[in-house]
Amino acid sequence: MKRKSHHRSEEQSEARQEHTRAAPKEMPSEPTGEPVAADTAEMEARLRALEEENALLKQQLAEKHNSLLRTMADFDNFRRRTRQEMEEIRRIALEEFLRSLLRVMDNFERALQAAQESRSFEKLLEGVQLTYRQLQSLLREAGVQPIEAVGKPFDPNFHEAVQRVESPEHPDETVLEEVERGYMIQSRVLRPSRVKVVKN
Repeated sequence: MKRKSHHRSEEQSEARQEHTRAAPKEMPSEPTGEPVAADTAEMEARLRALEEENALLKQQLAEKHNSLLRTMADFDNFRRRTRQEMEEIRRIALEEFLRSLLRVMDNFERALQAAQESRSFEKLLEGVQLTYRQLQSLLREAGVQPIEAVGKPFDPNFHEAVQRVESPEHPDETVLEEVERGYMIQSRVLRPSRVKVVKN
């Protein structure tokens, strides 16, 4: 019995040794560091890309800012030139109008001088009428036209009522008399007509 048991024990020991040889125990491998290095390189590349993108954005922003400053400067120059040109146009127009008015004044002075020398009322009247016609022509050339008022319905856009009067021959709100003539320049009222209006 002892020999059989000893023989079985030897067989089991040989079997364990055979199993050990057939399946060697795996040993844990030591870290090589390659994945960490790869992640670091990737992050550095991404950081460089972000820095380049940031630098590009800063450059574009600076260019936009400079472009805006140039546009504002150009607009200021344009506004200043426009204002100067408008002032020059007004100055030229005013000088032209005043030169025309001086010619009327010259004729008026000649009419007065002629009336004084001749002591003639007709000469004075003739001179005044001539001056009046010249003034009317001057105003027409400047775009100034008188407002028609007498006999027209009262219109507060063109007339200013200074008095209400009774007149059975005329309907209410009719302009009966013009106290002071009104004028238009182009399509705008330069001065309204001051009128008397019928109120029965």
